[in-house]
Amino acid sequence: MKQKILNALKTNYLIFAFWAVSLIIELTAVTVTGGKFFIRKPYIYLSIMLVFTSVMYSVKNQNGRFWFAFALLAFQFAVDLVFIIIFEMTDTIFDFSMLNLRKDGMAIIESIPINFVYVLVSGIMLSAYVLFGRYFIRRVPKPPKPAKLPLALTAAAMACTLILHGVFAYVSHRNYDPSNTVTKLHRTDTSSYADKGIMGNFIDELYKGAFFSKVKLGDTDELENFVYSQISTQTDMFGIAKNYNVVTVLGESFEWFSFIADAAKFPGGFDASEETLRQLYPNLYELYDSAVVMNNFHAREKTDISENLSIIGAYPTDKFTNYDYPKNTVVTSLARTLKAFDSSVAANSFHNGTASFYNRNEYLTHGLGFDSFKAADDMTKMGMPDYLWNGERNLDSDMIKTCAESMFPTDRRFYTYITTITQHGQYEPRENLKKYYDKLDAYGVASLPDEHDKNYNVKKAFRTYVAAAMELDAAIGEINSELNKRGLADNTVLVLFGDHNAYYSSLSGEVKGITDGKYDSENYTGLYRVPFMVRIGNGNDFKKGGKFENRRIINKFTCTADILPTLYDLLGIKTFSNLLYGHSVFEDTESVLYSRAYDVFVTDKVYFSSLNKIRYKAQDADEAYMERTEKEAVLLMQKVSHTNRIFYYDYLSGEKESEYYEKLKSIQ
Repeated sequence: MKQKILNALKTNYLIFAFWAVSLIIELTAVTVTGGKFFIRKPYIYLSIMLVFTSVMYSVKNQNGRFWFAFALLAFQFAVDLVFIIIFEMTDTIFDFSMLNLRKDGMAIIESIPINFVYVLVSGIMLSAYVLFGRYFIRRVPKPPKPAKLPLALTAAAMACTLILHGVFAYVSHRNYDPSNTVTKLHRTDTSSYADKGIMGNFIDELYKGAFFSKVKLGDTDELENFVYSQISTQTDMFGIAKNYNVVTVLGESFEWFSFIADAAKFPGGFDASEETLRQLYPNLYELYDSAVVMNNFHAREKTDISENLSIIGAYPTDKFTNYDYPKNTVVTSLARTLKAFDSSVAANSFHNGTASFYNRNEYLTHGLGFDSFKAADDMTKMGMPDYLWNGERNLDSDMIKTCAESMFPTDRRFYTYITTITQHGQYEPRENLKKYYDKLDAYGVASLPDEHDKNYNVKKAFRTYVAAAMELDAAIGEINSELNKRGLADNTVLVLFGDHNAYYSSLSGEVKGITDGKYDSENYTGLYRVPFMVRIGNGNDFKKGGKFENRRIINKFTCTADILPTLYDLLGIKTFSNLLYGHSVFEDTESVLYSRAYDVFVTDKVYFSSLNKIRYKAQDADEAYMERTEKEAVLLMQKVSHTNRIFYYDYLSGEKESEYYEKLKSIQ
């Protein structure tokens, strides 16, 4: 018996080696992305391994087994590496709807971050497999030629494993219902690769997307009642900008430390006086001094989702609106709403990246109702310099100069939406920022560090980032100049906000001294605190001595979902508030941020994937605060559930669209 066991071990040593190497590769991948050297629910990964083992066991010679196992390990190494790169670039794990983004993946990067630990460990394991596998291949017994019955048993085992895998997916998702997202608040998973592993998560998401993503329309009477049952609150700022134009600027990766020094909040930021920084960033400071400033604003999304939240005030889960719902009628869109009240309003969107990126060229005009969308493809034909071809970012000020006529028309009221690109990472040195590097050097600010500096990479990235911020400052200057020249400054609302933190090159965490994923960090949620400023007309009423001076700094927690309700409030348009996730910043109610991209809930005091998985909790988040947060989170998830139903069935299109706007006008 002992000899038989020994012979079996020798005969199948490649299978055992395959298991060992595969497991170490997978656990290393999980460790560098999730910080855990284990998989909580390894069932799917093990089922995959059993399938591969069954096939290997059926191969009748060691050489065939060796090459089959090597091919599988090499494939696993490559697949895991791809998902690690995606995670390190975006800080998100794979979900099924990401397949829609496959065309855009390479268009946004300057360099690909390769995780040294993963490559080193996995490379050593693959090399060891090749070295020792080939060394012993002729020193062990050949596998016995499989008889027909064992072959049949192997095939049956493979089939059972695949069925079992399907059972695992069913058990995992049987209670998942995208038309009832309130259950997210009480789940026990952590939205991490440590849950199922990288390979397990990939397969599980394929099952989820294929079989468990259908949204139920449900009771349409209940849906109608939910849509129209709540009317937005009128604040003391309601209608202060009635009939004003609106210019919204989404600042790509825009952070407060782009132009502000604060040793306490940004220990790795500027080492310069405010006087110096005001000379380097005159337009951003002018805006800061005259605008309503949301001092506790947080964003935890990708650009396309932040863009949507600021235009339509909501976003479905498990889908990307730009790809999955490009021709839906989105009635809460500010562009559509303004046109419903006045068909002559000009609504145009601009982005100095490629037209097809995030499918904006189709979605913004069809879904959101903009008259046009101009991208770099159009702007270069109009004379704008194009830097995308050589891997650099186009300049935001060039975009404003090129498109000023259509951005700021004088013959009609307008809504202009501008998405910038210059501050987009990665933050490698760029030729087209040379004049800004030179100016930084002239002022002795953010100088190029010595190559031997232990923080060389961070300081180098910071230098490019703040140089790009000077270009954003120039773009804001161009906007101000055009508004003043055209006599539009006094009746235009100007919004500037950051779509997310500068996570590229880990810059945000390094500058703020907060490590992403280290939830015991003091003030962890400060990692996602970014700017949001609104200048109303010339801003004089909010400057020192103005009649609304006491409303200039908003210290309550606000988030991206609050942007659109705030604009509706200022413009004097009542809305059906159940269709909007946030609240006007001038209300007392504080929102809860739900991040579709990262599948987490955020306030300034807590960060949680569910109420059972609170990752960060500030010391002053007492029981009363948590009760209020839970209550607001439940309401938010009810809104998300109904939003999923509306988007999935394009429910408010056709006659329903007309009915919606008739009811909207009736409540004004």
